[in-house]
Amino acid sequence: MPTKYTSPYASAFKSAVRRGTSYNTAVFNIAKRWKKTPEYVWESLYKAGFCYRQKFNGQWIYFPKQVWKFPAATWKTSQFYTWQWFTEWCITSGFCTPEQFYNHCGSQQDFMTYFRKFWGKQYTWKKTKRTRSRKTGTYSFPKTRTRYTRKAA
Repeated sequence: MPTKYTSPYASAFKSAVRRGTSYNTAVFNIAKRWKKTPEYVWESLYKAGFCYRQKFNGQWIYFPKQVWKFPAATWKTSQFYTWQWFTEWCITSGFCTPEQFYNHCGSQQDFMTYFRKFWGKQYTWKKTKRTRSRKTGTYSFPKTRTRYTRKAA
């Protein structure tokens, strides 16, 4: 659906991503340069039709419509920050202590196996049932296949 709104951040966003900068880093750099909040920049890009959004635990999560091929260093950095923020969330929320992290840091597999259960403390997963069309033999899903909801503390 084309939009008449043009974002002043669109060209900077596209050029940063083409250079191999991750989406979120590009938006943070643009926000810093323009003295705006990252949420304001994401909202502008959303209105201009450059990204989608989904509400998740009361917070908008933005992701781009077009995907570019990134160098390995970019996605490895994103993976590192994902785990770094996850460990920070575990400690600050009180689900585990630094000692528990230390006791389960012998191997990557041990670390992931132990801390997988903490995802369940944050989110619940509800699967929806798929239906099969008798005429075409194809499967169809409702608009949302899986819903994520925040558990009450």
